Amino acid sequence: MIKSPINIVVQINKVGFTMHLLLCNDDGYKAKGIQVLANYLSSLGHKITVVAPNGERSAQSHAMTFYQPVCVTQVSENIYAVDGSPADCAAIALSHILKTDPPDFVVSGINHGLNVGIDVNYSGTVGAATEAALMGFRAIAVSADTDSLQPDSLESLFTQASHIVEQVISNSSSMDWPNLEILNINVPQKAKNIAFAECGGESLYVPHIEELIPSQKKNTKIYLIGGLARFEPQDMSQDVSLITTNHVTLSFVRTKQSSSGRNKNLEKIIGSIKL
Repeated sequence: MIKSPINIVVQINKVGFTMHLLLCNDDGYKAKGIQVLANYLSSLGHKITVVAPNGERSAQSHAMTFYQPVCVTQVSENIYAVDGSPADCAAIALSHILKTDPPDFVVSGINHGLNVGIDVNYSGTVGAATEAALMGFRAIAVSADTDSLQPDSLESLFTQASHIVEQVISNSSSMDWPNLEILNINVPQKAKNIAFAECGGESLYVPHIEELIPSQKKNTKIYLIGGLARFEPQDMSQDVSLITTNHVTLSFVRTKQSSSGRNKNLEKIIGSIKL
């Protein structure tokens, strides 16, 4: 793990180095996070196209809308609202809206809430970035810890996260960006350091399933799935733990589910399976 001060200064756009950036999210195109990100990156000379859901689509993971019409409304010159999932947004943007003008990078976020540990499996923010990576584009998912923050503090946090994203993009040519992987960035409320971290098997939130007011219908119950309480940090190599100690975390995450290398273990039962 390598750490560096959060107030690191990187020279950007001094020679007119700008990019076309596609922005997606799962909070909707009107969300504060994506608006601050778009305004910040645009102010530095980057060309911005926003293709995001027309409303809240959190926890959609990599869901796609198959065999159903998906309505896309052009809100303004470079903003499109999609009546679909975050992954739909990335897919439609890259295959149609920006087909003749593809982006240099896809950035999904800034998400209102962290996406670390096993929670990335549920994240629509990560889902949009994943779809972009599977389509051959370099993609970043960025999230910030927005719990209990007031509007002024939200603006400051999202601006800081935008600054970090821009620095990563501007320095991306100096590193080997892995194929079929996304960069997952998480920003705490009081960031003091930056670290690369493992995005592993821990969870930030204590899982919770609550039974609500019983339904009057026979054989029917109502449940609410979620989690608000947080685990105490354990393994300091994990993003889940580092984020709670005021570290901005950067983690490459695989996009492709594939065999784990344990296929040989199946040899023991193959012979006993009859057709």
